[in-house]
Amino acid sequence: MQRDSHNFTPKKLVQHPFTWGDMVVLITVAVSIYVGIRLTLSAPAIIKGPTISLNPNALPFYASLSIIRMVIAYILSILFTLVYGYIAAYNRSAERIFIPLLDILQSIPILSFLPVVVLSLSAFLPQRFAIELASIILIFTSQVWNMTFAWYQSLKTIPMELREASSIFRFNGWMRFKTLELPFAAISLIWNSMMSWAGGWFFLMAAEIFTPGQRDFRLPGLGSYLKEAANEGDSASIILGVVTLVFVIVTLDQFVWQPLLTWADRFKLETVEGRVSHTSWFYDVLHSSHIISWFS
Repeated sequence: MQRDSHNFTPKKLVQHPFTWGDMVVLITVAVSIYVGIRLTLSAPAIIKGPTISLNPNALPFYASLSIIRMVIAYILSILFTLVYGYIAAYNRSAERIFIPLLDILQSIPILSFLPVVVLSLSAFLPQRFAIELASIILIFTSQVWNMTFAWYQSLKTIPMELREASSIFRFNGWMRFKTLELPFAAISLIWNSMMSWAGGWFFLMAAEIFTPGQRDFRLPGLGSYLKEAANEGDSASIILGVVTLVFVIVTLDQFVWQPLLTWADRFKLETVEGRVSHTSWFYDVLHSSHIISWFS
């Protein structure tokens, strides 16, 4: 009896050095740069900035303005993250464009966005609104990239057993998002939100003290307060500004981020209990409140 012998040889992978997705990404980046440069050249030559008061009583107001800018940028970042990452995770065609584009954008130095964005927006928008919008865009670009990658990675790594369970219970898109996808990604999103928020402080300071040449694009806030104090050589105001900045950061950590991390521990998927669990005194206070329990 004669046996047929078959030789199996692995097929060579066909490598495409350049795809239509790369072309779309390059065209988008080139058009954005061209439009930004054209608008930048149309910006006014001389712009007068606001008067920054070094009165200590003005510090709470300046701190509030800085926090509001950070909060608006974070809200935009989380909305962008949820939509962009969701599409990239579940649409194979969009994934081929969205992920490389996101990788390119996050590799661009963030401060390089600032002159183009500020000057281009001030060319056709009211000065104060253009500067505020530019500062929010700068903070947004410092916060959004790692949050989007974290959300995308979480959606791609949801265990198949959990997906099958959601299908058995016939969850619609909203139910699956609320009870499976968002809880599964909660810890990663919160940790990356903390990193994004910390990085946002640096770029907030840069946006609030931006003064290229005779164009004064400063914004009332902690950054401009510290710069004005440094220009005046006022050591007491510098110390007060730094203390206020540290106080705001510690307060947000204790009243926002640590309670969120403690709350997110319930979404851990572990076969054995972890050694370290997050604790928060403020979360414990809220958890023991009958009023909070009644509302929830």
